[in-house]
Amino acid sequence: MESQPQVGSASLDPQECNTDAPIGVGGSPTVRDLMRTRPKTLPGDANVGDLRRLFANPRVLDVVLVDGVAFVGVVDRDDVDDPLDDTPAQALAHSAGVTIGAEATQDEAMARLEADGTWRLVVVGSDGVTLEGLLCLNAKRNWVLSVASRTSYPARPESSQI
Repeated sequence: MESQPQVGSASLDPQECNTDAPIGVGGSPTVRDLMRTRPKTLPGDANVGDLRRLFANPRVLDVVLVDGVAFVGVVDRDDVDDPLDDTPAQALAHSAGVTIGAEATQDEAMARLEADGTWRLVVVGSDGVTLEGLLCLNAKRNWVLSVASRTSYPARPESSQI
């Protein structure tokens, strides 16, 4: 049975991501190895009021909009300050340049995150549409937070750290 993102799935308490976890032997792990497999999601027809209910939890920083299992867009917490509750969530969503394939390497993901100056990427399947998860950096941008393993990983394996 495949694990699919679920509406209102639990977020991970940052305190649970404090352990040093070894990077896999034999090279850089893939994004699939590092991603959160159950990001917060809402259906594509959600509105700003729905987003605000999820953002009431201070640990929720963004919400992924989906159509079934297909990625529609992502909305950041800061984007819901002004619009009215009945505003369609898709009107605030970003979809261009926010995704990465699940088979990309950790180094490829970090290069994208550094180049874009962002802290998260939406992970999609090989079809470029199916939502697989979310790849997130911690606040210091030096650890990738992973819900799947309940651990955190250095943003760069030791072999590529300066």
